[in-house]
Amino acid sequence: MVDFYEEIAQIKKEGKEAVLVQVVDIKGHAPSQIGSKMIAFPDGEKMGTVGGGAIEYIALQKIKEILQTKKSISIKYSLNKDEEILDEKETGMICGGEATLFFEYIGSFPNLYIFGAGHIGKFLVYHLKNLNYQTLIIDCRENELDKIEDVQKICIEKYKDVFKNHTFIKNSFFIIVTHSHKYDFMILNQIYESDLQPKYIGVIASKAKAQEMRTQLLENVEKKINLDILYSPIGLNTGGKSPSDIAISIISEIQTIYFGKEKHNHCRIS
Repeated sequence: MVDFYEEIAQIKKEGKEAVLVQVVDIKGHAPSQIGSKMIAFPDGEKMGTVGGGAIEYIALQKIKEILQTKKSISIKYSLNKDEEILDEKETGMICGGEATLFFEYIGSFPNLYIFGAGHIGKFLVYHLKNLNYQTLIIDCRENELDKIEDVQKICIEKYKDVFKNHTFIKNSFFIIVTHSHKYDFMILNQIYESDLQPKYIGVIASKAKAQEMRTQLLENVEKKINLDILYSPIGLNTGGKSPSDIAISIISEIQTIYFGKEKHNHCRIS
């Protein structure tokens, strides 16, 4: 018997995603019982059942959409006496019965890595603390990390070894704001050489420096790379110049990507 709650806890712990489908209401003849559950994963694997047959087939098709939108939804399905889906209207019983399924998206908060615990890094942590990100800050300066509270921290010896010695989650957000352009590019280069498939890479730089880094990447990385995910100069152009202003502009940029509201702006590399 599947322990659904244990499975959900494990999914969140591992930073994975899935959809939990539960039968929440039945009227008339239907192929399942209230409370029946099924967990389905992006690779097509599933656990449990919501009744099999046509209703489970159409539920699995809907799950593909839920994994894209990441939004939970309740749908009332009408069935005929042979348990075939006749429509997906929210009201009305046709011939046989109705089964209402609740599709719940399950996923962990997105991972966000900050390289650099200087002024901008500190304000990033401060402004991120009430947002839904799993934040980790990395620096080679232990004394700077000691000034930051309420966040996961990694103190490294050398930036050049950070991706060899530590595990990073795929499809994450990366912010690079170290105290040296040399380190910034070193980290950026390692990210592009990895298979991490970031959702966002933001690097603090002037427009000229950003273009130089872009050129170096194309020369150094021996595979096709996606520069559409590279944002440098980093952050939305809000006009603010203080470390706190810059941190807010960076978070605002990330939020537009996370919520699918991204708009191209003149600060982005293209």
